[in-house]
Amino acid sequence: MFGWSSFAASCVFSLLLCDRAAANTEIINFKSDLQHSVDLPQAVVGNWATLNSSHNERRWAVQPAPLGTPLHEVCETDMKSTSASPVACPHELWVTLNLDDANWRDYRAFTLRLSWAASTPADFLIELYSPETVSTFLSNQQQRQITLPEGAPSFREGPPPITRTKYARIRVVDAGVPTPQIQLDRPKPRSSDQVVVPIHFILILEQLYWGFLPASQLPTICFLIPVLLAAAMAVPRLLAYLDPLVLQAREDLNNVASLEKEE
Repeated sequence: MFGWSSFAASCVFSLLLCDRAAANTEIINFKSDLQHSVDLPQAVVGNWATLNSSHNERRWAVQPAPLGTPLHEVCETDMKSTSASPVACPHELWVTLNLDDANWRDYRAFTLRLSWAASTPADFLIELYSPETVSTFLSNQQQRQITLPEGAPSFREGPPPITRTKYARIRVVDAGVPTPQIQLDRPKPRSSDQVVVPIHFILILEQLYWGFLPASQLPTICFLIPVLLAAAMAVPRLLAYLDPLVLQAREDLNNVASLEKEE
């Protein structure tokens, strides 16, 4: 019994070491299908961050769109263009998902997880693009026509390169509740004039084992399996140990009740 008691005590102590966390999460699971590679303008794509097997987690802070803006309309109008970044919008983030990494070559399913603090109310929208859809998107925005340099080999001369790389477009809008303020001498500020704090979030890209289990959850599963097996073995022994005690206590109570009635 001492062994089982020590094991139970260690499990309880491990739970006490866990910290509580309050956060919101957006998750998108997808398959890494092979697709045609496209020459994208490096003035745009070259400035995008990249997630791969060795650097699959990063932190960002993005300015959310004003309160009340529909998510699907964020960064779709009033696009600002500069020579350094043909597509620039402070309310969105583009990330390259390098799935051609050698360490991920044998995996076909992946998950992209975005988490942010619950104390910063915001709504996120995650969309995945293939190289071809990114090319179409940039062309539709009329920021830059994607053409091959003069004298470069054309895809028509041979089979196009194959890639599993995808691109994630992340948009965020403020979801807070404005606090009414009484100002006698000042005009009521517009929603677009209100200062919005940037939303800090974490983005994690990882492979899925068997198509559904994130790699970061595998250690937890490996820990829970022996714990559950040990509990399944311990419960019958514990019940067998407690049953005689319960029966004895019940018999004692019945005897006490009988004596009280006789008196």
